[in-house]
Order: sequence, then structure tokens, then C-alpha cells
Amino acid sequence: MNSLFKRILTMVLVALACYAGPLLAQNGKYVLTGNIPAVKDKIYLGHEVGDKYVVTDSAKVVNGTFMFKGMVKQPGFYKLESKGLKNPILFILENSAIHVAKPDSLSQAVINGSAAQDVYMGFYNGPWKAITAKAGDIYGRLDQAEKAGKKDTATRAGFDREFRILDTLNIAAVKEYILKHPASAGSAAIIYDRFIGYPNFPVAEAFFGLLTKDAQQSEIGEQISTALKTNAKTAKGKVAPAIAMADKNGKIVKLSDFKGKYVLVDFWASWCAPCRRENPNVVAAYKKYHDKGFEILGVSLDSKKDAWLKAIEADGLTWTHVSDLQAWSNSAVKAYGVKSVPASFLLDPEGKVVGKDLRGEELNKTLEGIFK
Repeated sequence: MNSLFKRILTMVLVALACYAGPLLAQNGKYVLTGNIPAVKDKIYLGHEVGDKYVVTDSAKVVNGTFMFKGMVKQPGFYKLESKGLKNPILFILENSAIHVAKPDSLSQAVINGSAAQDVYMGFYNGPWKAITAKAGDIYGRLDQAEKAGKKDTATRAGFDREFRILDTLNIAAVKEYILKHPASAGSAAIIYDRFIGYPNFPVAEAFFGLLTKDAQQSEIGEQISTALKTNAKTAKGKVAPAIAMADKNGKIVKLSDFKGKYVLVDFWASWCAPCRRENPNVVAAYKKYHDKGFEILGVSLDSKKDAWLKAIEADGLTWTHVSDLQAWSNSAVKAYGVKSVPASFLLDPEGKVVGKDLRGEELNKTLEGIFK
């Protein structure tokens, strides 16, 4: 069989798969086809299994086309990755005929055939646009204020109020949308994005209860359930998970070393813009309350030591810092269930959690109440 005939045959098979997909999907299988001209050799299909990313299949690409066949127990997030792709293509895979098209390197992938994916993207192409427009306006004005040197407490408090109002709008928009699609794994994905990835676990738990049993038992639903269980380990009144990690000089620092003092376990990274914006507030709190018994343990998600140390110096972070330089695979990140940064946990002298994700004026007021 010559190479030209092989290419023609492969293209025919892919075309047939697009047509025959619905029939195969009726038998509880998926047919995933794609047309991505930028990919020349192989493409890989994978997803998260527990704490690890697993490549589940690979396919040869001919003239930008490829095909996967298989079966998933439940709808879940999967990725398509290849050397020809600058960024992975993330989508919800389920047992149906799904087609992925990405005409060029700059365009976004268009995914058809996954009902859960349609629900998921329906939120981001609809209600979410109004939220991001408001967020963009607030961040723009915040940047202008900072450039103008307006870093006073009153200015920051005003922006904090605006962000709280925006958060209320976000919560309302998600609730309204998932009530329209309670049976979809796409709704579970939105809950995961908005309230697990950007932690608001009480809301995540409440909205998870609005989903049908099938949506809750989807792979994404199970990820929400696991995150809620991990979060329960750091609920108020719980003893925080142990931390033992190297500091800037390679010396092992333990969280238990801080017993007897109030300590803020602060998860951050040099590459995290929101973390760097929040750092001045943390610095101010440390200066104000350190002599009264307040400590900070900075846990970095950096993977490059130089970048980590430069950020510490540039932001004037004079407290204890640790990192295993494993980024999101950091052992403390997993133990505390951190899904985004900045993230913080305020512990009392016995090591019990008394507050989470306290930022800006909220952190200052909490510490003022403790040390008044």
C-alpha cells in the first residue's frame, strides 16, 4: 500500500467516523475526530486521575486529521496535546460523536458534539461576559490608582467593596444558569471553575446540591466532592495539616515550629499577579502585628528558585519562606487543597484554623480583633 493511498484511506475513515459517530455513541462509546492543521505528527489524549495527569491514548495525525475511539464511564475534562499546539485543548469528553477543529494557531478550538461541553461554554459565552466586563473595569481603575501612588487604606477598601459586589453577581449568575441545566456535567464544570478553582467552598457545596445525581457522579462532580472533603480538613476549628519544607537556605522548617503564635500560612508565587498585588497588604499586617505574636509562613508555588528569591526581595517579604519548587505539585498545596493563589489559612496558637483567604482590610480587621 503506497503512502498516498494510506493518506486517502485515513481521511476517508475520519470522515466516516464523523458520520457514524452517533451510531457508535448509542452503544456507549465516543468517537473523537479533529482537524488541526498545525499538528503534523502525533496527538495525545489525557486527563487528571487523582493527583496525576495520565495520557490515555494517542493518535497519528494525517493532513491535520485524527481520530480516537473509546468509552468513558462518566463525562470529564480531557486534554488534547501535541508539539504543534502552543496550549492544550481542554474540553469535556463524553460518549458521543465529538469533533474538534482549530483552523490555525491563533484561533480558539471549536468543539461540537458534546452536550456537556455546550452547556459549559454556554455560560462563558453568555452570562460570564457581563461579569468579566465589570471585572476588567475594576482592575483597570485599580491599576491606574496604584500607578498614581494611591495605596491608602480608604482607596483599597473601596475597591474591595466593588470586588465583593462583583462576587455576589458572579454567584447569582452561576446559580441561575445551573438551575437551568442541573443534569449536565457542564454545570458541574462551572461550579468547579468558579468556586473550587477560585475557592468559595460554602457556595460550591450549596450549588453541588442543586445538581442531579448523574451530574454529581460525573467525573467532574466527583472532583468537586473530593475537593469539598479536602477542604473540610481545614475547616474552622480543625488542626491544620502538617508542613515540613525547605526554606531559602535549604533548612527544613516545620509548621509546628510556630506553635504558640498566630500564624498565616500564605500560598503564593512570583508569577502570580494577584499575589504580588496583595503582598503590600500582608507586609503592612506583618509590620503592625508581628511584635504582638503574629507570624507568617510563606509557601511558594514557584519552580525556579531565582524567581522566587527575587520576588521575596522585591516585595519586602521579611518573614519565613519555604518551597519544594514543585509548583502545583507542592506537597502542602495538595494537603491544603489549594486550587488557586493567593490562598491563606490563619491558625491560632494551637495550630487550629481560625480564618481562610483573609485579604486586604479583612485580614487587618481579623488581626485587630485578635490583638486588640
